[in-house]
Order: sequence, then C-alpha cells, then structure tokens
Amino acid sequence: MKIPLIASRLAALLFLAAAPSVAIAQSSATPQPPLKVGVYVHEPFVLQSAEGYQGFSIDLWKEIAGDLGRGSEFIPYHDLPDLLEAVSTGKADAGVSGIFVTEERLKFVDFSQPFLHGGLQVMVHEKRGSSLLKIWNGLRESGHLKVFGLGIALILCATIVVTVAERRWNAEFHTDWANGLAESFYHVMSIVMTGKSSHKGLPGPWGRVLAAIWIAFGVGVVAYITSSVTSIMTVNSLEGIIKGPRDLPGHRVGIIPGTVGAQYCSDHHFDTASFNSLPEAVTALVGRQIDAIVLDAMTLQWYDNSHPELPITEVGPIFEKKSYAFALPIASPLRQAINKSLLKQNESGFLETLRKHYFGEIQ
Repeated sequence: MKIPLIASRLAALLFLAAAPSVAIAQSSATPQPPLKVGVYVHEPFVLQSAEGYQGFSIDLWKEIAGDLGRGSEFIPYHDLPDLLEAVSTGKADAGVSGIFVTEERLKFVDFSQPFLHGGLQVMVHEKRGSSLLKIWNGLRESGHLKVFGLGIALILCATIVVTVAERRWNAEFHTDWANGLAESFYHVMSIVMTGKSSHKGLPGPWGRVLAAIWIAFGVGVVAYITSSVTSIMTVNSLEGIIKGPRDLPGHRVGIIPGTVGAQYCSDHHFDTASFNSLPEAVTALVGRQIDAIVLDAMTLQWYDNSHPELPITEVGPIFEKKSYAFALPIASPLRQAINKSLLKQNESGFLETLRKHYFGEIQ
C-alpha cells in the first residue's frame, strides 16, 4: 500500500514542477497585438482605395509583417512630417511611405536597410508657349505695349494733320477723305519706318522743320521698337526653357512641404508654391500657375505614366540621389527582424518583382 501512495505523491510533484513551463508555453503562444504602422499617401509607394492601402511600400511591408508574425494597424497621417513625428515619439511602430533617408531625419528617427534607390527630378509643362506669345507677354509686362499704343496714337494724329494740310495747300491732293487718309497714312508710316518718303512735304520753312522733326521721331520709333523687342528676346533666352535643376532660378516651383524636394528648393532660395499633394501641384502646373515641380523622380515618373492625358513630362537628370527605407523609432527592437526580412525579400526576388511591377525595368 505504501508504493502506490509514494507513486501518487511523486506524480503530483512532477506535475507541479512542470506547471511553470506549461504556463510559459501558453503565454508564448498568445497572439501579439498588431503593429501600429503610420502611413502617408504618396503614390505609388502608398495608395488608398476603397479596399484599403496598396502600393510598393505597403506590399513590401505586408511581406515583412508576415515574416514577423504580426498584423498591421495602418494609421494615416496628413503629411510626411506628421508621420515622422509619430514614429519618433513612439505613436507608430513604423513609418511606411516613400521616405528618403537623410542625415537630418536620422537625428530623431531610425531607418531600416534601404530597399530602393532614387533621387529628385523636375517635372514641367510639356506644351511650351510659342516664341511670339512670350515676346507679347514680355512687352506687356515690361510696359512697352503702352508706349507702342502712344506711338500708334501719334501716327494716327499725324495722318489726320497731314491730310487736312494737304487738302488745304495741295490742289492735286485727293478730294475724298478715304483716299486722302490712306495716302497720308502711307507717307507717315514710310517716314516712321524708313526715314524717307516720296511725299513732297508741306510748303515753307515750317513744313521743312516739321518734316525733319517727324523723320527724327520715325528713327526714334524704329530704334525703340527694335531695342525693346531685342531686350525681351534676350530675357527669354536667358530665362530659357527649364531643362533641369540648373534652370529653376527665376521660376515658380511647386513643392510638397516636408519632402526632400521642398528642402532642396528652400536651400537654393527658389520661389516656391506649396501643395498638399502631387495631384494638386500638377493641376497648378497644367494651369500655368507654376513653372515646375520638384519631387522624388520615381513618384513623378509613375504619375506621368499613369496620366498620359496630361501635358506633363520630366526633364533633366536625377539629382540629390538618396535611398528609400522604412522609418523606425530610435533603438527599435524591430529593426533587426525587419532588416532580416528585407534581405530575404531581396534574395528571393520578390523585391525585384515588386520594383518592376510599379516602376518597370530598373536600369
């Protein structure tokens, strides 16, 4: 009878000894809460539709979250600075968008390993204004058109004066006003443009004086017209057509606050106009309210390819080259696991497939 009693007590002791490990196993099997993922809509990295969030960065993040065994609770933010602030303060476990790694941002957030390389580019209106239109606008803006209007008024007045004088002192002059005004206008314009005319002029010394004054006036008019048009053409030539970042000074440039493009324009003291999104900036560009947009090249190229109906294009080289990555809180415990997953996605070919899907062949 003693042996069964001892055996039962021994079993009880073994059960109690194993209880902590069972509790630990049950605890480790408890599902972890989803990661709080801050997102900022930035096509094509983050797209929003009725089905939820999509895009290059979203698709890549979902694969990483799967490797981590964690769900994702996407939290939208109004702009990129708000998203980075949420990451830096721990309100978000990660920031997902088209985020460039910069030295300034590394002061308050950490980053995963880069998963894509790019830089800035310039978008412009594809349909350029005609040269005649540019000259006309230049003459109008500089005030030359007002002077031209005054000159035309003086020419018309001179035509009337010559006609009246000829009808009074020249018996051979046309008796009807239509032919008289036409001939006088021809003589006046001939003197203005060439400095000479077949017209015999008014009789007497005052007639010669007036003729000399009028010739001098004509020479001055021709010189003024030539110099003003030449100056406007020179200005247009100096301003030129925007072919890249070097041509941006003197033009109004559209930016999105908080982006590397906005910082670049600020550092170079460009005349800028701020917009909440790229579609808003493109609308202003098409409407000629701005002359160019500076933003990351892949976003501009993707938007251009997605909207072939719009008269927009990218010009010049890619500059201020930088890398894209996920933003993380400083010393984030997730960083190593995320980097490991990124390496896996790269080695498996998934990352390259994703690149080609959204951006085409990578050069």
